[in-house]
Amino acid sequence: MPENRTQLEQLAATVRTLRSRCAWAKALTHESLRTYLIEESYEVLDAIAEQNPALLKEELGDLYFQILLHSLIAEEHGHFGLEDVAETLNAKLLRRNRHIFDEQGQVREDIITDIDEIIRVWDAAKQAERAGQQKKRKNAGLPAGLPSLALAQKLLDRHARAGSAQPAGGLATEQVRQRITDEQSLANELMALSARAEELGLDAESVLRSALNQQYGAELDDITSRKSPSKR
Repeated sequence: MPENRTQLEQLAATVRTLRSRCAWAKALTHESLRTYLIEESYEVLDAIAEQNPALLKEELGDLYFQILLHSLIAEEHGHFGLEDVAETLNAKLLRRNRHIFDEQGQVREDIITDIDEIIRVWDAAKQAERAGQQKKRKNAGLPAGLPSLALAQKLLDRHARAGSAQPAGGLATEQVRQRITDEQSLANELMALSARAEELGLDAESVLRSALNQQYGAELDDITSRKSPSKR
């Protein structure tokens, strides 16, 4: 292996070899990798929660392996490669962070530091992008595979920031505001709701996802795939 390769280049070469020589890796598809992508993401979160730098480094590597695999599979189909992913991300970061970069991608002299103004500039950049899109994005641009609680909160936030009217079920009642005043009372309420769902024989995740579909027209998806081969 050439010594002048960077660690990232060596890693990419290793993944290419696995993809071409390993029967298990060769059989992987975008669809069959879905479960692993979610699993590795949660393992990164666990490492962060443990405040374990060595474990976090390892788990970030596992997550990056998923990105490399998806990029390589796309490259094999003539769609895009890892360099294209990096180019697209860099362009998006420059475009959306106009409080730091000007239209030429250079660092501005008058960097904005007000948080509210930064969010306004960010939102304006995203709205400009959507205006140029031919196809309307599902779920206000949110991934359908998000857990329903996270998806609900993000949908509420997107609608509020856009000034859209909320469905009746998306508004907190005065009674709810009185019961829930801080993190602990919110946790207690969520636990109580989960317990009540269990008593009724209902799956809280599915019930909320169904409500999101009815109230917001959210198109939802399972995060797993029946095509996923057994993980080694």
